[in-house]
Amino acid sequence: MQFVSAGESHGSELVAVLSGFPAGVRFDSVLFEEDLKRRRSGLGRSERLDVEKDDVRVVSGVAGRVTTGAPIAFLLKNAAESRFFENGVVDKGFPRPGHADYSSFRKFGYDNISLGAERSSARETALRVAAGALCRMFLAEMNVTVTSEVLEIGGVPYSSFDAEKALADKMNGTYGGVLKVVLSGIPAGLGSNVQWSDHLDSRLAAALISIPSVKGVYFGCTELHRMRGTHAADAFCGRNGERATNRCGGIEGGISNGQPLVATLYFKPIPTQPFEVDSVSPVSGKAGKCLPGMNDLWCIERAGVIAESMAALIAADAFCEKFGSDSLSDIRSAYAAYLENRK
Repeated sequence: MQFVSAGESHGSELVAVLSGFPAGVRFDSVLFEEDLKRRRSGLGRSERLDVEKDDVRVVSGVAGRVTTGAPIAFLLKNAAESRFFENGVVDKGFPRPGHADYSSFRKFGYDNISLGAERSSARETALRVAAGALCRMFLAEMNVTVTSEVLEIGGVPYSSFDAEKALADKMNGTYGGVLKVVLSGIPAGLGSNVQWSDHLDSRLAAALISIPSVKGVYFGCTELHRMRGTHAADAFCGRNGERATNRCGGIEGGISNGQPLVATLYFKPIPTQPFEVDSVSPVSGKAGKCLPGMNDLWCIERAGVIAESMAALIAADAFCEKFGSDSLSDIRSAYAAYLENRK
């Protein structure tokens, strides 16, 4: 299964294709719309979300509300207020610290310092959520669920975070946070230890850290590195792989072990600030200011569905890799036989 996207944050539209998705999965429009709605939720969200409506259309790969096995294409049109990309992105002259402005300027040799940010914008994650919703529909057929929980915002437990106070204090800068994602119902045996690139946790880590502002991914108990080996291991307590604990987060040696997959994501504060920031032009060498933009003050709440979507994409891919990818009925049969043979 492969997901690719194209388009710019301020272009007329963004597009994406999810290929290798099985035929026979019923399209759940309620789940699809609800996930896209969740990506827009949270008090720290930017004003741009009042302009952009995230009206993602599925334009191929689904017929009669059932997937066909053909590539699934998505189309997301940007609001008219945002369509200036064709006429050139305004060069703001100074790279924002922590953003992709400077690094992409150097990598691609742009003559516009602001151009690289167009593909690094979280606007693109609306398409990831759309594709993730399809993967959720497939995983539901395998009795797998994906959930998330906000643990921290701004260095304090989420239960203690005062959103109204944070909004009133926005001139002191943006916030980071911590988010946990859990995949329940995953069987033992997904992923592989044959090559490093086949490890299930390697694939999940790559997908999750690709989310804008994520700087770290930790699988299992986040205190594991502080433990002694005798306390860190998940002791067996049954012939079918039952464990007394799940400190390793459901993956051992790159392969799922039948326990829930648990990943904790660490987000840096959003780099664009609600005030001017000092910078230096890489063209002239002169000092200047980065202007404030329409960006979230914090993104952790609405990032939950993005993280779930990326986890669902990797989990669905691992299922198809193990049990086939042509049709849902064939995958169900192969999966049922696999479970029966391992009793």
